[in-house]
Amino acid sequence: MNQLITGYTSRIGFDAPLEPTLACLRRLHEAHLYRVPFENFSMHRNAERGLTEEALREVIVDRRRGGICFETGRMMQSLFDACGLDYEIRLGSGCEPHPTPATHQVFVVTVDGERWLFDIGYGARGPRGPVLLADGAELAHPALSTRVRLDHAGGAPVWTVSIKEHAVNATEWQDIYRFVDTPARALDLEMAHFYTTASPHSLLNRHKVASIPTPTGRVSVRDGHLTVVADGGSTTTPIDDGAELQELVGRYFGITVSAHDLGIER
Repeated sequence: MNQLITGYTSRIGFDAPLEPTLACLRRLHEAHLYRVPFENFSMHRNAERGLTEEALREVIVDRRRGGICFETGRMMQSLFDACGLDYEIRLGSGCEPHPTPATHQVFVVTVDGERWLFDIGYGARGPRGPVLLADGAELAHPALSTRVRLDHAGGAPVWTVSIKEHAVNATEWQDIYRFVDTPARALDLEMAHFYTTASPHSLLNRHKVASIPTPTGRVSVRDGHLTVVADGGSTTTPIDDGAELQELVGRYFGITVSAHDLGIER
């Protein structure tokens, strides 16, 4: 087992055998989701270094940081390969707060003839585990449930992914993204990554964010505001002090971020 696999499994606390089973797939999803936050504080610096295994190991394993979907997805691919899992990449387009280009990386993993949506890169409002790709299938979770719907009306099959966030007492399903069920080419991924990190219209270029799920809800930081969702309630608190922001990022997300990357003026 190479250093990347050893380091990454240790980072996410995964100590089970790496094998091509649904049980392993579910454990990988859970292990990563609750330990590696979605965050873009160092996104531009990471983009300059590229999505190489060496660069990502240094950021996510050695420095114990989080990342965006392309970064965490590339790390998960290394574990899929070690497991011998059959997988393909898809690119999804965001639905809320307004439609976006196809810039969200997800996986379609086939296990024992069934296909599963595997998404660890959406952040704390993403699926809480692999979701069976069958029209109308739901993944129930006490804090946030996920549903997928299939549409053939436009020709190519399109999946819409929706959530119902029980942690805020939501009663309606909310569409979060949709994707065409066609494998993404390497050039498509390269362009999507470039848009995300370089375009002034990219949401991740306009906001500094971090989020991570909890068993009963989620925690997020967005442009100097802390939001904690738990047990049917949600509180958002402004953070005006840079030292407090650094402390909260460390406390809730387990990461150490420089004042420069946080955008703190000194």
